[in-house]
Amino acid sequence: MLGAGVMFSFGSLFFRATDTLDAWQYLTFRGYGAFLAVLPVLWLQNRGDLGAIVRRVEARHVLAGLIVSAMMIAFIVALTHTDTAFILLFQAAGPISAAVFSWLLLRERMSRDARIAAGGAALGVAIMVSGGVDAGVGWAILIVLVIPVGLGLYGTLVRSAVTIDPLVPVVIAGFVAGSVGLVVSLLGAGFDVAARDIAIALLAGVALIALPLPFFNHAQKVVPAPEATLLLMSEIVLGPFWVWLVYAEEPTGATLVGGAVMLAAVVWLTQRSMSPDRRIRTSRG
Repeated sequence: MLGAGVMFSFGSLFFRATDTLDAWQYLTFRGYGAFLAVLPVLWLQNRGDLGAIVRRVEARHVLAGLIVSAMMIAFIVALTHTDTAFILLFQAAGPISAAVFSWLLLRERMSRDARIAAGGAALGVAIMVSGGVDAGVGWAILIVLVIPVGLGLYGTLVRSAVTIDPLVPVVIAGFVAGSVGLVVSLLGAGFDVAARDIAIALLAGVALIALPLPFFNHAQKVVPAPEATLLLMSEIVLGPFWVWLVYAEEPTGATLVGGAVMLAAVVWLTQRSMSPDRRIRTSRG
């Protein structure tokens, strides 16, 4: 889980490193890069039996893949309108979103601590949104919101399912994200792009999606949810650091203040969940 978070943290850095790719062109190569990297592994696992692969694809695999692809698209498109810290600190609300969806969809009781943390996270979101509106990226906030909402839905789906194959959602997500990027690019700017940038996007698909996402999916099943939340903070902390270090990208004051409030709420809830007198739960419950 820690390794997946660290690898995810390089997502913005790879996109910022390209010069001739827009968001949709980048999504095309990154999505298909992940798809083409994972598909042979899935093929070998099933000994080349296409029927076995098809039989392993269930409705929850498709839904999980669509959720991940939506988050992939939202992340890259949002990067063209706002800074990395704004997006990743919004992403920190994922555990709160998961608690809300577990209450709505699984009828799990939302604890008093979770309600308090949700209130703190809402305050942090309000501060960040006010700063985003002042900065002229108010409408882009709707795109960014897809990420924590998607994380909450995805976590709830994983917890509610008996089994979810770690590879199948990655294949679906990569293919869908790549296909959406392809269609939008063909209808718009086309693909008059530099080979160097194509290589960067393909490498991002392999190194930042195809490799860490299956480990993340597997770890979701066995790592206790509080520990998983803390380990995934590595992406939120390191992601803005990489782009600041290389490209001097600095977040706004509202982003830092609101993000700090949100992170504090999530860390507080996580620490409360890890207390010895509470029942330890995996991310599947």
